Amino acid sequence: MKLPTFSFNLHGLRAQVLLWTILPLTILLIIFAFSGVSSHQNSMRELAVEENSRLIGALARLIASQRENYAWRNNIPVEQVQANDLDLNTLLAVEHPHAVGTVALLDYDGNILFSRGNLPPNNAIMDWLGVAEVLSGESDVLFTSDTMHGDVIAYAPIPNTQWSLIIREAWHSLTDPLIRIEQVMPFVLFTATAISLLTLFFGLRYVVQPLQELGSRANLIGQGQFDVATKPVGGVREIEDLRVTLHNMAGQLQSYQASLHDYLRAITQAQEEERARLGRELHDETVQTLIALGHKAQMVQRNFERTSPQTGEHIGELRQMIAQSIEEVRRFSRALHPHYLEELGLVIALETLAREVGAQFSVSGSRCTVDPEKELTLYRIGQEALNNAHRHAQAENITVELQFDKRTIRLQVYDNGKGFEVPAYLTDLTRTGHFGLVGMRERSQLIGGELKIVSLKGKGTTITFSIPNIQ
Repeated sequence: MKLPTFSFNLHGLRAQVLLWTILPLTILLIIFAFSGVSSHQNSMRELAVEENSRLIGALARLIASQRENYAWRNNIPVEQVQANDLDLNTLLAVEHPHAVGTVALLDYDGNILFSRGNLPPNNAIMDWLGVAEVLSGESDVLFTSDTMHGDVIAYAPIPNTQWSLIIREAWHSLTDPLIRIEQVMPFVLFTATAISLLTLFFGLRYVVQPLQELGSRANLIGQGQFDVATKPVGGVREIEDLRVTLHNMAGQLQSYQASLHDYLRAITQAQEEERARLGRELHDETVQTLIALGHKAQMVQRNFERTSPQTGEHIGELRQMIAQSIEEVRRFSRALHPHYLEELGLVIALETLAREVGAQFSVSGSRCTVDPEKELTLYRIGQEALNNAHRHAQAENITVELQFDKRTIRLQVYDNGKGFEVPAYLTDLTRTGHFGLVGMRERSQLIGGELKIVSLKGKGTTITFSIPNIQ
């Protein structure tokens, strides 16, 4: 049985998650260790104070005792015993292992009676911390930081003398070697912080930013830009795999949309053909029948006006109803099939639509010949926009503008009606019941146009439709 193999790649999501998880824990452990070392060092400082206090006191008493013994053996007064008379080299051999300390015996004027170790230049021992205090009869243990690692200073007066004893040695010589890790702890913390920041940078660079870029491209795909996922976004392997999947999905969606557009184009063409057929039948047959009926009614009215005036009036009213029906059928026929568009062109057809609903119409730019399919789309979008503004928006003022320039043909319809909230995506228009706007959008996409809808509640609606001006 073959065991599965696992590859570890820094660009992989598994490695990124591992680094983002382990490094913070490592930093926390280092911080806890640093806190433990600091706590241990404080304890060691307290222990050093206690030990050096006992040491300096014991040495001071030992020197005083040796001085008295020397005076007794030699039968002289204690005051006559000098420092040179005592074996101070043996008495003050108090160096710690691996440490170089300083031991000094001073008189009441601060003169050095005996010393071992390193003394300050020109024997300027009076500048040391604690010297002035010990000459005044005090005893204590102090820490100083005027050297690289810091020193510990213990001082005490010699009982029954005018002498003083001071011991100074490096602080690090009193600590356990394990505790000296504190000296390199800032470097360790700096290194861990740098590695964490570097890991964070790679996380942002190879995970967060590629995901944000992929999200932006997914939004663009939702708006119909299907080629945005072609180029790699970088990042970890899993994100690149997701980008490839998104690209394949975009290709399938584009294929489905192309099929849908072909289907919609066929339906639209069939719808226009059916509208044209109905329009022609209404214009050629129904309207003509109504006109003939009106003529018959006129002849009957003339006959009854001489014999029965009241009946003639009723027939006159019937003729008015027939005339209104003829006008309504003609308007319905024009709505189904724009005869003006075929006979007089786009400008006259749009102007006629605007005049029927009481809208203002203007045209600008150099007029040009427009492809019949695009011309019909411009007319249908203008027709739907005017119908919405007149029937649904309750607008008092409606304006239609048709603009021709070298690059585009733009149709704009805006009103001061009640307005509505435009969805973030035009595909959501079906959920809000704006099926007429959906039809306008589909028509614009079929010919490669651009439809923009801007509306605010209480401030009206503006619909702008643009197509490339290719002659």
